[in-house]
Amino acid sequence: MPMKTTHALVRVTMPILLYATLATAEMPSDYSELAGYGIVSGFGLRFGDPAAMINRIPAIDRPDYIAIDKAKLRDDDLCVGIQRQGVWHFAPLFILNSHEIVNHPDAPAIAYCPLAGLSVAIDGRTYISGLLRWDTFVLYDPDSDSLILPFDQKSLDGEQIRLQPLELLTFAGVRHKFPDARILSPSSHHGNRSQYGNYPRDRQLGIGHPKPVLRGEYDAHIETIHPKEQVLIVGTATQMMKAYPFSTLEEATDGGRRTLTDRIDDMEVILSYDPEFRHAQVTTETDTIRARAFSYYFALRQHLPDLPVYSVPD
Repeated sequence: MPMKTTHALVRVTMPILLYATLATAEMPSDYSELAGYGIVSGFGLRFGDPAAMINRIPAIDRPDYIAIDKAKLRDDDLCVGIQRQGVWHFAPLFILNSHEIVNHPDAPAIAYCPLAGLSVAIDGRTYISGLLRWDTFVLYDPDSDSLILPFDQKSLDGEQIRLQPLELLTFAGVRHKFPDARILSPSSHHGNRSQYGNYPRDRQLGIGHPKPVLRGEYDAHIETIHPKEQVLIVGTATQMMKAYPFSTLEEATDGGRRTLTDRIDDMEVILSYDPEFRHAQVTTETDTIRARAFSYYFALRQHLPDLPVYSVPD
């Protein structure tokens, strides 16, 4: 979405209705129907048919994956990946800055929101709706003609959305840890590699559409974690259960020299963090609790304020 100035973040007390009753599962035909959900046009529109903006940020529907050793990428390029027919397939985030979605006929879609730093993997074809909710993209499911709220793991009319496991790490990490993986060809990129400028590193919180209960100034004395820090969110396919900021994982694992054992709902979860490759992952051998999303810390706090966030015990 286009960049502009924003409010910063602080918590204040104000109730908000997360879901209202929607009479139909179809795409709303007017922006006024969406306002009650905190949803706005990502293109600054107030009038017209929202459906006209679907896929205006064009998804990659025919991805061209190549061997790792054929790709000319920077070692520090972050890449997000999913398993496809038993092989890991990764997409560099700088390509997703321009497309945001990579669809696959035989695997989950990779979706990345540059404003929220949010990476998820969703079953079926998915497209950018052209809408934002609290500075995070709202996705569009063409098969059900419905809008998807990825942090909520639900469609706008309340249908459950399943998120599939994924990995996030640098290209150097992909080469080292997934040598047989495939990578989205850099020729897929036709935009500006640095189109978001310093946004991934600065303290700007979205583009001016924060959740009402989180308006105000970002206070570094209250929030000790940088707003753009990457956070690993673990859980089941239908429920996000706990978040792990990368800096906290680095401290808890002694700089990656050991694993972290935690408990979530009486289930033991083992996590690791490799600071060299910025790679946070769940290493427990379980199909239940897995990495389900990665996001910026501020986006997590806006959308899932009650989600437990791991902190290193005193």
